[in-house]
Amino acid sequence: MIRALSLAFGQLSDPRIQKIVVISVAIAIAVYAGLCVIGWFLIDWFTDFSGLWASVVQILGLIPVFVLAWFTLPIVTATTAAFFADQVIDAVAARHYPNAALPYKVSISETLLDGVKLASIALLANVLTLPLLFFPPVYAMVAWGLNGYLLGREYFEMPAFRRLPRAEANAIFQRHRARFVLAGVVIAFLATIPFVNLIAPIVGIAFMVHMFESVVNLGQRRG
Repeated sequence: MIRALSLAFGQLSDPRIQKIVVISVAIAIAVYAGLCVIGWFLIDWFTDFSGLWASVVQILGLIPVFVLAWFTLPIVTATTAAFFADQVIDAVAARHYPNAALPYKVSISETLLDGVKLASIALLANVLTLPLLFFPPVYAMVAWGLNGYLLGREYFEMPAFRRLPRAEANAIFQRHRARFVLAGVVIAFLATIPFVNLIAPIVGIAFMVHMFESVVNLGQRRG
């Protein structure tokens, strides 16, 4: 797993991956800035203060907006990364697994569905764990565990469904569930690190390609 994660971060030097990182980060920053601007005008619209007090209220009111926008960043970057999953997987395969066949193409509609599903899962998981923010250690354990399972499954499907029939891929996940859930926990942890969370979904896809290929190669050696 450490080797897979190291290879995933090493792939960031690939110009093809760098292009996706730039697009993903730019979209995330644009969404973040847009939410803050909208929040600023909404606070100004719904308050009757003027002068200094108006500025104070707007600044104080922006604090929860900043927090909410920051929590949406991983969701935005995860959704964007899902749309570019094919390019990330192809780049990793070209560098590390040139002989691995990717016979199953995912359609645009399936890609859009994957993006929406991943965003919905990330949003649901983060909303469900928000009440635990008052208990930071418990929050960290529950959030990483819940996100680990959900993200582990979703990120596994990206390379697996391009490599194998879905029934066979699902069978592999069931046999090696603990390994992929732990990989999902790693991705969830990366998503909590400031600034790293901007690239965590892209690193996560590359990371899961290596995890999936290690399991496939292990099965072939045993066979």
